[in-house]
Amino acid sequence: MKRKIFLSFRPEFFRPILYNMKMYEYRKRFCDEPTTAYLYLSAPVQEVIGIMELGKPIHTAEKIDDYNKGSIIYDRIKNCLKNGEKFAIPIESLQLFKQPISINKIKEIDSHFNVPQCYLNIQNFPAVYEYLEKQELYNKEYINSHSKLYEDNFCMTCKEMEMTEEFKLKDIEYTKNKKYDIIKAGYITRRSK
Repeated sequence: MKRKIFLSFRPEFFRPILYNMKMYEYRKRFCDEPTTAYLYLSAPVQEVIGIMELGKPIHTAEKIDDYNKGSIIYDRIKNCLKNGEKFAIPIESLQLFKQPISINKIKEIDSHFNVPQCYLNIQNFPAVYEYLEKQELYNKEYINSHSKLYEDNFCMTCKEMEMTEEFKLKDIEYTKNKKYDIIKAGYITRRSK
């Protein structure tokens, strides 16, 4: 059974995940195993919005020597390492709650629960974990195999993704769909709608 974690995200970094453009999550520290992550969008949203299945983290430093100096991917990996992002965690799937859960509701369930800056083992908070497990979910938004490295996406920043034509087209498509009205994610390159 996969380890279950509570994973914090800034809302402006979520759209590339929702649009299945971001294949990896980058972190300075992370557990060294596949995980099921309850996805929390931090202030000003402060809601748990769904579940991500994450694969075994890739150590970014181990990948840099696979590429020629000066190549786009080499430069991206170098930038990740410069920012302290030691782990590239494969995003295998995303599944949204039909109704996001506010942090206030979670604190009602367990007043000792504090939102982590990065992640925490949610099973250490059994009442919160059981509540989250009972939430109604939509079908998975997507499934990524990660049988090979997504080189065109590896170490790409969310800002870079937002500036692509693909992002602009997906943003139009998703913002027209009523299902996604409950997601209060912002943007990096412009003010939130």
